[in-house]
Amino acid sequence: MDAKAEQRSLNECPLPPVVIVDPLTRVHECDMEIFRLNQQISDLIRQKTEALDYAVKNDIREDDACYLKENVRKFRTLDIARFREVFPVQFKIACDLERAEKTEALDHIGEKINLTLADKLVKKASLDAAQGVISVKETRSYEVVRK
Repeated sequence: MDAKAEQRSLNECPLPPVVIVDPLTRVHECDMEIFRLNQQISDLIRQKTEALDYAVKNDIREDDACYLKENVRKFRTLDIARFREVFPVQFKIACDLERAEKTEALDHIGEKINLTLADKLVKKASLDAAQGVISVKETRSYEVVRK
């Protein structure tokens, strides 16, 4: 039977409405199954964390079926005092912009400068070349990839 014929058949003889016998019991059974599965998920997450920590600690980068892919993220941080020393004009511009945006926070002007703004005021290459102005932190995460 093609799709149009099936649609005509359903129009002529619709399916009976779904009847759930003992719906509250079914809800309770679903809740119990969800609880059991959540416990199983928690246990699997714990096992995964232990296995990954073990692999990283023991420098295991691959096994028979998988290898460890390391993702490194770097975070740049602006050293405000050093930025002010090296780029006094840009520092003043950043302070003026911050003052205009945050008049209620005048006591804190110059304590923070948005790194994106510093990048706009001073070329990234100049910031990176100026020793001590930017510090870089990195975090590591791991992903297991099937071969």
